[in-house]
Parts: sequence; C-alpha cells; structure tokens
Amino acid sequence: MSVRVRFAPSPTGYLHVGGARTALINWLYARKHGGVFILRVEDTDEARSTPEMTQAILDGLSWLGITWDEGPFFQSERQRIYRDNAAKLLASGHAYRCFCSKEALEGRRNASGKPGEWKYDKACRALSAEDSARRAGAGEPFVVRCAVPLGKLGWNDVVKGPIEFDASEVEDFVLLRSDGTPTYHLSVVSDDVDMAVTHVIRGEDHVSNTPKQVALYRGLGLEPPVFGHLPLILGMDKRKLSKRHGTVSVMTYKDEGILPLALFNFLAQLGANLGEEPVLTMTQIMSRFDFSALKPSASVFDRERLTFINAKVIGETPPCELSILVRPFLDEVLGAPAPAIPEAAVRVMGTRAKDMRELALMLVPFLSEDFVYDEKGVDKARKDPAALAALQALLPKLEAMEDGEWTPAKLEDILRAHAAETGVKAGALIHPCRLFLTGRTESPGIFDVLCAMGKGGTLARLRRGLASVAGPAA
Repeated sequence: MSVRVRFAPSPTGYLHVGGARTALINWLYARKHGGVFILRVEDTDEARSTPEMTQAILDGLSWLGITWDEGPFFQSERQRIYRDNAAKLLASGHAYRCFCSKEALEGRRNASGKPGEWKYDKACRALSAEDSARRAGAGEPFVVRCAVPLGKLGWNDVVKGPIEFDASEVEDFVLLRSDGTPTYHLSVVSDDVDMAVTHVIRGEDHVSNTPKQVALYRGLGLEPPVFGHLPLILGMDKRKLSKRHGTVSVMTYKDEGILPLALFNFLAQLGANLGEEPVLTMTQIMSRFDFSALKPSASVFDRERLTFINAKVIGETPPCELSILVRPFLDEVLGAPAPAIPEAAVRVMGTRAKDMRELALMLVPFLSEDFVYDEKGVDKARKDPAALAALQALLPKLEAMEDGEWTPAKLEDILRAHAAETGVKAGALIHPCRLFLTGRTESPGIFDVLCAMGKGGTLARLRRGLASVAGPAA
C-alpha cells in the first residue's frame, strides 16, 4: 500500500506549534515510506477564513522545511463532491432527511431534563423514502443526517491503541445543512476518500470525531484509513498550550530568532523517543521516526529546551550560512543595511548566542563603535583603577604586534605576561577588555574575541572604553 497522508489546516489563524507538529509527523511518515504528503485547506468557514491566513500557513510550513507533494486543495472549491456523497448515502439508506425545525429540537432537548446530554432522537429516521421525498419536493426545509449503524464503531489507533465507541453514544449527526452546505464530517471523509488518504494522523481532540467518520466510511461501503491521534501539547503549568503560555505561532518563533532546524528538532522529539542527542539532522530524524516512537501521553512544551536546542543549532551552523541568516536581524538592530559581517566574528559569537536576535546584538560591536556598555560591568571596572591603568599600559604592546602574530594563543601570552609584570591578576585585565570589546560582562573566550575583532578594531575599542570609563573616574 502506497502511503498517502494529509495535513488539513483551517485558515482561521496562523500556523501554531500544535498544527506544525501534526504536519511534521505526517510529512516524516510520508518521506520515510516514499509516500505522498497532501496539503488541504479547510476553508469552508467563510466568515473567518482569509487568504492572508492561508498564506501564513503556507509560509510557516515552507520555513520549517515541510514541502507538499499535492495541493494545496481548497474545500471551498470541492462542494459538488460533498453533495454527491450525501446523495449516495441518501440513496443507499445510510442517510435520511430530517425535517425537525430548530425550535422543535430545542423544545425536545429542554423537555428531556438533561439538555446537555440530549442527542437527536431519530424522529425522522423512520420516515419512508416516499414520504421523505414528497415533503422535500413540497419545499419543506430539511437537513440530511447520517444514519449511524448499530453496534460498535472502533479502530486500532496507531498512537493510542484500540479505541471503541458504542453506536448508542453517537448521534445521527448532520451531513448537509438546510441551505445545502456540507458539515465538517462529510467534507473531511469525502476529501480523504477522493484523495485516497491511507493514514489520518491528527490531534487527539479529534478522537470524538472519528466514530462518526468511521460510520460514514461504512455508509459509503469503504474501509476507513489508518487513524492515529497525537497527544496534546501542554504548557509548563500542565494545561493545554495556548496564547497564555506565550508564543504559539510558528512564524513568531522565526521573528524571535529561532532557526527552522531547531524548531523542527524540538517538535519532532516532542513526545517521541528519537534518541538522546538534542540536535539531529533531517536524515537522522527520518530514519529514527515511526509511530512506535510516539508516546501516547501528553508532552510539555519546554521553552528553555527549545532555546537550548536553538543555541546548539546556531553553534553548529557554518559561519558563512549564519552570516546570511543573521543579516535581517542585524539590519533591524542597526536601523539600516548592515555592512559586511566579519566571518570570524560570526564564528566566535555564534558559539554563545541563544537566538539570532541575540547574535545580531553580539555582532554590533564588530561593525560599529557605537554600542553601550553593561552598567554593572562599568561599575566593576571603575572599582579597579589599577586594572584600568594596566590595560592602558598594555596598548603599546598590542600595537607593536605584527599582523601574523594576532592569534588567540599569542594574545593570551602577551596579556598574561603583562598582568604578571604589572602585578594585577589576568582576570582583572580580561574583565574591562571584554566590556570594551563587546559591551558585555560575558562572552566567548576573550582571546578568540580579540582575534576576531582584529588589531585595529581592538585598539580602537579599548581606547574608547578607557576614555569613557576611566576618564570620568579620574
């Protein structure tokens, strides 16, 4: 059997992490088994569906590296298929016309004493085909309902194991509304049949929908696809992930400086046993992935874990590639197109950046002398005038170095020898050095930073720092 899976978002909002994980798992399964990944846009909610949201979903998938083989298909363009299937179900007796008005239904619901538990009482299911056709022909309004079969409605869920509902728990649900528009269940099953979908993998909030869809497959005389329902993603408070937990939109993570490979890794490993390594290549993820790797229980969205993975991905990305990725963030920070970014600076600072926005801020001192110093770092430097004086005395030695000598090892030798000669600790020299070169009190190894900054840049920034920090203290 050739694997055919689908991702079917509604364009009523941005692509969120739950939807992205569903798409990713479907995509991985299709790619691993040489199958087809179908993109279907369920845009039948005309009031809330917009072209802008559709494009945002497509952009989010593309950014993550999830490509589709067929589609995007739009349900709004496929209404005839749904109505044809409703007609087939009516003709075969697996659906019937219901002429009960909303008022009549509401009255019976309230009279039951348990309106919250009331299900449609199948009042119109006993109508003869002739009587039903006569009333419809006379213009009496009706909806079309599925005649849910008696017995059990179950399936072997590839994530959660066997699941079964008794048909008595499932209402004879509406397939076509009184205006002739199809409902969710008819549209989804019709599309999955027409697109020959073999596996329906979606969130566990669809478990309650599945018995209804199994009933529709039976009514159409077809075998249902393989179903799998992915557990919920929870926030750190163990409640369903939502906007109250912070960022949930995929493209917002992009804007915050998360790299696509980091989010892909995070989502692929969320609730899955793929190994101990925090970062895997696409090929490794694909080779290790299968439904058996998925955990049946809910997973917690740990933002700190995502940040850690992102930092690892940044550190492992080639500097030439990182220079391209960081440029939009640098342009934003500088308020103008950034000049050429020294690859050595990207290589060094990329080892400590948690996201691309932070990397951009860390690179500013390599491109401009106009950057601020950490206030606590300035206070600490001013409290050690002996170290500042020793740093001032170090400048001629740095200036006398040949360009070929400007290496981390040689710079370390000179600084430590100078510290011993002047009677200050090497750490006391390193602190103001780091502050004046990066504006920060923490950075990658200072000798790597000095080397990446270059001789001219280093001397200029040290002189600026000494003038601005030591000057006012004098």
